[in-house]
Amino acid sequence: MADKKNNYGDNDKLRTVQKTKKWIVCAFMSAVFTMLFTGCPARSVTGNTNIMMGDLRITIGQVSHEGLVEEYLWDGTEEGLVIKIPDVTDQGEKITELGGFANIGVPAWFRISLKPFDDGFEPWTGPYGKPIREGTKEYEEAEKARKEYMAKNPLYGRIVAYEGDDESLYDAPISFDELVFTIKLGKYISSIQTQSGIGGSEYIGIRQEDNSIVFYKPVVRFECDEQNETFYSVDGVLYSSKTNHRMDIQ
Repeated sequence: MADKKNNYGDNDKLRTVQKTKKWIVCAFMSAVFTMLFTGCPARSVTGNTNIMMGDLRITIGQVSHEGLVEEYLWDGTEEGLVIKIPDVTDQGEKITELGGFANIGVPAWFRISLKPFDDGFEPWTGPYGKPIREGTKEYEEAEKARKEYMAKNPLYGRIVAYEGDDESLYDAPISFDELVFTIKLGKYISSIQTQSGIGGSEYIGIRQEDNSIVFYKPVVRFECDEQNETFYSVDGVLYSSKTNHRMDIQ
C-alpha cells in the first residue's frame, strides 16, 4: 500500500508539472498574439540585437531584420549637429524606424544624448586584462591619461546643469537659445517616435568663453530622402506623403 501511495503522489506531482508547463506555454502564446495584433513590431516577439553605427545606437529586430534608431550620441561639435540616418546597416538590414518599440514592446523613442567624454578611452587593465587596482601608481597614471583624453572634448568642463530660469541660481549671467539638429532621414524610414530635449533634460547648459552660461533647447529640423515614400520635408518641416499633413515631431 505504501508503494501505491508513493506512486499516487508521484503522479500528482507529474500532473502539477504538466499543468504548469501548459500554463506557461499558453501565457507565452497569448502574449505573442497580443503583441502581433496590437501593432507591436516583429522585434517585440523574440527580442532584438543592439549595434552601434558611428554615433547611432540601433536595434535590429530578430524577426523583421529591420533597424530602429534608438539614440544619437552628440560629441559637442558643430559638425555633429547633422545626424544622417543611413538606409541600411553594415549587414544590409533596412533601417525603417526612428524610435519606436524595442524588446517586448517597451517604448524606445529616438533621443539625442551627450556622448560620454571618455568614450573610446582604453579600459584600465593590467597584465592578462585584469583591472588596475585603485590607489596604485598605475591607476593614478591611467586616471591622469583619462582626464587628458577627456579634456580634448570641446564640452569637457563646460556643461552646466539646468536648475531653473532664475539667474541667482548660477555663478554667472545666463541666457537661452536654440540648438538646431538636422536629421537626414533615409529612404526606408516609415515610422517616427522622438523624445524632446537632450540626455533626458529640456536644456543643455554650456559655459561660454566669457564665463556666461547659455542654456540651449535642442530642436530638430528634417531633410528627407526624395525616395522616401512615407515622408517628405519642406524647410526643415516633416510632412506625411499620404495626407500632406505636417507631422507633429518634438
